[in-house]
Amino acid sequence: MSKKTFSVLSGVFFILAVFPLIAGLTRWGNKIYVAVLSISIFSPLIFSLLGLTFGLVGNKGKAKLVLVMLNILGVGLSLFLIFVATSGFQQP
Repeated sequence: MSKKTFSVLSGVFFILAVFPLIAGLTRWGNKIYVAVLSISIFSPLIFSLLGLTFGLVGNKGKAKLVLVMLNILGVGLSLFLIFVATSGFQQP
């Protein structure tokens, strides 16, 4: 596979990871959010890690930097939401 393909896959996995989380904040996107999380609560994290991996082996230059930074942002967002979901909603 070419480096361009890896860059495209990195972008696709970033969208797959972040779009359901962002769409979950809207009225129309709640169904998308529930569908992704019904698969697993770790799905956005896995997509972000795959995007980060593909971004690291993709094209060099500004595109690589942007893809890596966006996927790191996606990993951080996913880890924060997993932390809140697993330990933030426990009964005292």
